[in-house]
Amino acid sequence: MAARRPKYAHLNDHPPPLREPSIPLKEVALAGGLFLIGTTFLTIGIHCFFTSSFMESIPLVMLGALTFIPGVYHCFLFFMILRKVPGYTVDMIPKFD
Repeated sequence: MAARRPKYAHLNDHPPPLREPSIPLKEVALAGGLFLIGTTFLTIGIHCFFTSSFMESIPLVMLGALTFIPGVYHCFLFFMILRKVPGYTVDMIPKFD
């Protein structure tokens, strides 16, 4: 006997969207800004560490790390979304309305 398919096998299947969701430009700008500010503070902090003292470089390095890490993470997400890598969607990005 052939295996019978359930009567409602395709009940939870969804059709593909009619158009792709738009790229959130505010979030792209925020991620790029965090990345650039973090890179700047980290560079200044490392320069300060090698030219003056360790204690003077701690605030700059900490501020740079606090802005660099989320900026790099969100820039990576945007890069993967633009490359259309499976598993990365615009829904993964928090919206700031």
